[in-house]
Amino acid sequence: MKIFPHLIGLFLTVAIIISGYAQDRSRTEAIVIDHQCIGIDKLPVEYIDSAKQKLIIAYGHTSHGSQLISGMDPLDNFMSIKGNSKGTFNYSGSGSNNSLQLRDCPFSGAEDLGNPDRSSWANATRNYLNENPEVNVVMWSWCGQAGWASTEEIDLYLSLMNQLETDFPSVNFVYMTGHLEGTGENGQLNLNNQRIRDYCTSNHKILYDFADIESFDPDGKTNYMKLFANDNCDYTTTDNENRNWAIDWQNSHNEGVDWYECSAAHSQALVGNLKAYAAWWLFARLAGWNPDQSSSVEYPFFQNADLKVYLSGNSLHFKINPDQKIVSIKLFNMNGQTIFTEEYAITDHRTGINLAKINGMILYEVITNKQGKYTGKLMFPGP
Repeated sequence: MKIFPHLIGLFLTVAIIISGYAQDRSRTEAIVIDHQCIGIDKLPVEYIDSAKQKLIIAYGHTSHGSQLISGMDPLDNFMSIKGNSKGTFNYSGSGSNNSLQLRDCPFSGAEDLGNPDRSSWANATRNYLNENPEVNVVMWSWCGQAGWASTEEIDLYLSLMNQLETDFPSVNFVYMTGHLEGTGENGQLNLNNQRIRDYCTSNHKILYDFADIESFDPDGKTNYMKLFANDNCDYTTTDNENRNWAIDWQNSHNEGVDWYECSAAHSQALVGNLKAYAAWWLFARLAGWNPDQSSSVEYPFFQNADLKVYLSGNSLHFKINPDQKIVSIKLFNMNGQTIFTEEYAITDHRTGINLAKINGMILYEVITNKQGKYTGKLMFPGP
């Protein structure tokens, strides 16, 4: 199931999340978020909802790292204009009103991965997690320190991250590369970034590849890092012409349709867009989404000309024809006890509830605004 209504087909959807959350320390491969992870329309909405329910994120950064936040701030409005339910991409520090809980710069004693030095961030993380054990995702970004770091200093970063993972096994730690500086493929920055990438892929870590995301425009055909692109997206063509790839792309596309305005520090609005898209891709992955496994496999329980009920991925879905609206959904166990109930405003299409411990026979009641009541039963496969 995709986010955009025209990709959903002729149905409106209510998704009920049925999986619990656990850290995956048995990963057989790394989770790498790079320029190929900007297709926000590909994210299954149930995993966006799941991320809101499961993740409590603490993110430490200075100005360059704020590009994620600057891009995320107007994203929900942009996506709602494109047809998504309002609030789908909301975030807040508290996680209120069904928003993603992202605590922006909550740490004390360090600003980023290199300020005031190259290890204070680790102590700040340790202290924060001891005081806030509910946090299950930690992210830190670089300022410019990755560009002039020695091999030993990069190895220190990797070692400190690995030690935190060992000491806090219930937390997902997100590694990052440093932002572009215009030094090209053979520059110290790219060598250091590649060292981080190699370590993450070899050791099955989680990597948000900051530099790679800002090395490509949305078409993904040219690696501008190799053309000495910097953080502002300035680069030099093979004809020695100075250009800015982000401004060129924005000028050839429609604002409000293909991209949206945001204040990405040291860069262009498009980079803030891409960083926000990739951030939500990361959060969906941490909530359990695997884009390499088809989420379209459906196990139908009941369907007629109007209503379809099926299990897909980690969600129980109700789909109703577009000439109707779902007014309410109720789920009961075989003893007649209500295990879930929700009423919907006219524009609401989805909700979420953790049903991980429920199995056996479940009864449902779906009420719509036109045809009245649909009822049925299904055998839930269990956790």
